[in-house]
Amino acid sequence: MSKYVSLTRRNCMVFLRDTTAVFFSLLSMLMVLLMMWVFLGDMNTQGIINVLEQYGGERNVVQDKENALNLVQYWTLAGLMVVNALTVTLSVIGLMVGDANENKLQSFFSAPVNRSVIALSYITTAVIVGMLFCMITLGVALGYIWMTGGAMLSMGAIVQIFGYTLMNVCIFAIIMYMLGLFVKSSSAWGGIATVVGTLVGFVGAIYLPMGDLPAGVANMLKYIPILHGTSLMRKVCCKEAMETTFAGIPKEVLDAYQEHMGITVCMDGVEVSDGAQILFLCMCGVLAFLLIAFLTKRKNISDR
Repeated sequence: MSKYVSLTRRNCMVFLRDTTAVFFSLLSMLMVLLMMWVFLGDMNTQGIINVLEQYGGERNVVQDKENALNLVQYWTLAGLMVVNALTVTLSVIGLMVGDANENKLQSFFSAPVNRSVIALSYITTAVIVGMLFCMITLGVALGYIWMTGGAMLSMGAIVQIFGYTLMNVCIFAIIMYMLGLFVKSSSAWGGIATVVGTLVGFVGAIYLPMGDLPAGVANMLKYIPILHGTSLMRKVCCKEAMETTFAGIPKEVLDAYQEHMGITVCMDGVEVSDGAQILFLCMCGVLAFLLIAFLTKRKNISDR
């Protein structure tokens, strides 16, 4: 246990001291914020207002705008939380790739430490740093929403967000470590990080809502973990804001809006339940973990 704790502490300190790695791990989040601020925020807000005007009858226009803005802010927050869960863990696992590239990993393997302990220390580091960055993001976002007069989430919703964040971070940390086992150089991992950081906003239906994507692309995304992780987060973040914003609006309109914005995910015309989404995410994590165990065991045998 002491070796595991020492390795994990070492990994955390090495990563957090590298300001460049920290910055680039947050680059995708900054890109999402820039896109929402410059292009997408007003568009999404206006889309809600148009729906309310069309189906809501006589309404308080000023209040509707405030509610719509609040809803879009929480919709964006949900996306940011999942983006961080993926990109930060990806950057942290880059530490393992770098250690292997610089032959530091061979030094660890030559020490009296089981390979599984070394692997677990990297994954744990990714989880710790990922949760740290996600919680900072949550705190800053909630502070901004509060200062701009937005409605605050209930304590129950915040607890759910924490739980879903932990689940996403753990699963993505395992998946990223599995991918790292197939990469032999830091430059190659940097290229993967660039591609993932660019695509994560589209894959999670953050830059463009699900309803604006081509049908074939939208259907393909439904088999990728990040979309379901984002959907679960949006359900929690947006639930209270949607109840306020869409008060007096027919349920069919609200259901259509949720599907269009990727808050709910439908397959073959049937909404995928929270339980099914959690099960799918956990299965992805378990499969990745089993592959890690298989590759680690095979490496142990080959080194004898």
